[in-house]
Order: sequence, then structure tokens, then C-alpha cells
Amino acid sequence: MRMSFVKLTLCGLVAAALTPCASASTVAHWRFEAGPADSNIAHLAGDDAGNTYSADVPDVSGNGHDLSAWVTGGCCGFAYRTETPAGSVPAIGATNNFSVQNTGGGPGMFTGPTGIESITPGAFTIEASFKLENGGYRTVVGRDSTDVVDANRELAAVYFQAMPNNQFAVKFADQDGYFHEAISPENAIITWDPGSQTSDDAHWYNAVGVSDGSMLSLYLADATLGTGYQLITTTDLTASGSTNTAMATPAGAGGDWIAGNWTVGRGMYNGGHGDRGYGFIDEVRISDSALAPSEFLFAPEPSSVLLGLIGVLSSLSAARIR
Repeated sequence: MRMSFVKLTLCGLVAAALTPCASASTVAHWRFEAGPADSNIAHLAGDDAGNTYSADVPDVSGNGHDLSAWVTGGCCGFAYRTETPAGSVPAIGATNNFSVQNTGGGPGMFTGPTGIESITPGAFTIEASFKLENGGYRTVVGRDSTDVVDANRELAAVYFQAMPNNQFAVKFADQDGYFHEAISPENAIITWDPGSQTSDDAHWYNAVGVSDGSMLSLYLADATLGTGYQLITTTDLTASGSTNTAMATPAGAGGDWIAGNWTVGRGMYNGGHGDRGYGFIDEVRISDSALAPSEFLFAPEPSSVLLGLIGVLSSLSAARIR
């Protein structure tokens, strides 16, 4: 009887693996696949227009939220590199040929007036892959804003960033003016010191920050070691006392930013560009729903799960025959 129950359960899991998942609510997905290798991302608006938006990196979600470079290479640009966290992205069944790396000390890509600047999702998922230099606060994905956190008006709306002592965190401001953080332990990521090491000494990571409106969760996968996603830490959003944990409505403005713009490779503090993430960045996706780990970009393909379950079923059947 017990063996039959186990087999029925596994059969159910096999059926689930064969059932296509509902499409995720992807807001934007930047893959950085244009290439060619070692070429700079071209700023189509021209290098004398560093504060001018142009559609330089396509949003493959089809929603039209393309990223803009600041300039073409040089001080503030990015170049395509062949170093990636994996050769393919299981969730979308696509080859992964390139990542991007900063070409100077002032990197930062940003979105434009395409509608993404106004989203205030009640639940969301932020995904990004990275291999970073050592340093202080290093933002992989951010969102420009000021005056959204009651306790500190200088904070921006979103940070998906590495921190001093190589912690990693997802942070955001909500509609009630509360600031929420889910922060890993120290030395959760391995980075490299450009003064004494090379990028080969660092690891690639696939990171995911998820808010379902009640809980903020941070997941990390060490892509260099081939480990799967691990739940690193959670924060109870309701414990703050907030009555509306949806992402804050962006506020403020500056001469070189617009409230609500999403950024890749830099953050913001006190209305100024900063907290730049030096190193490699790849596969950045924003969703306006709380994705399950099975829906993350680098989750195992359903076929891999299926083969494993079939193997277990075969073993059980063989054991029963003996």
C-alpha cells in the first residue's frame, strides 16, 4: 500500500512536470545578446547626449522597455563579453552567448519613458546574474527616486545590490513609506579584487528577489559551482506595520534622472548616481508577480526533472519485482 502511494505521488509529479506553467507576468527582460564579443553597447543617441534615452539594449519581453546606455564604451559604457553564468537559460530555452561588463568607472544603463517608470506592483520578482568586483555598495539593478522612505528621504525606491563584506540584498520602499530589506550573511558571494586578482577568482551568481506582498525573499545560486537556487533569507513585510507593501510610487527628479527609471549597473542615493556595480552582468528580468523557484530563469528544465522522476519510478518498480 505504501509503495503504491509513493508511486501515485511520483506519477502526479511527472504529470505536473509535463504540464506547461502559466506564463509569468514579465515586465522587462534584458538579455544582452546583440554582441559581437568585446564590442561596446552603442548609444544610439550619440556620445554627446549621455543623458538622452535611446533604445540600445532590447527588452525581449516584447513590452518595449528597452535599456539605454549612457555613452558608447569609454568612461560610462558597457561592452559585450563571452563570459556568462551558463551557456543557456533553461526557463526560456535560449542560448546565452554574452554578458556585459563596464568599460569605465561610471557605468549605468537606464530605462526611458516607456511606461515602466510608473509601475507600482503589489508583488514582484527581480532576477539578475552577475560576477562582481569587490567593493562597497554595488548595485546590479536599481530604481531612481528620492523621498519615498519616511525614515530616510535619501534612499531610492529599489536596490538589488552587493554590500560591504560581500553580502547581497534586495531592498525596496513601499507605498506607506516603509523600507524593507532581505540581506544575506557576510561573504555570501565571492568577488575579485582587481588590484591583486582576476575575474577568474570570482564566481557567477544567479540572484532572485521576490516579494509576494507579505514576505520578501532572497535566493542565490552559485552558477560557477553549479548549485541550484537556495533560499538565503526572508523578511516579514507585515511586521513593519505597513498597510500597503506595494512598491512605492517614485518621486523626485534630477538633471540626469527621472523618477521611476530602472537602472542596471548603478544605484542612487540622495538623488545622485552611485553605488555602481563593476563587473559582469547578465539576464536581468523584472516581473510584476511573485514567481515560484521553478519559474526562475535558471531553474532546471522540466525535462530534467521528468527524467529524474522517471528514474525513481523505475527503481521502485524494480524493487517491487524483486
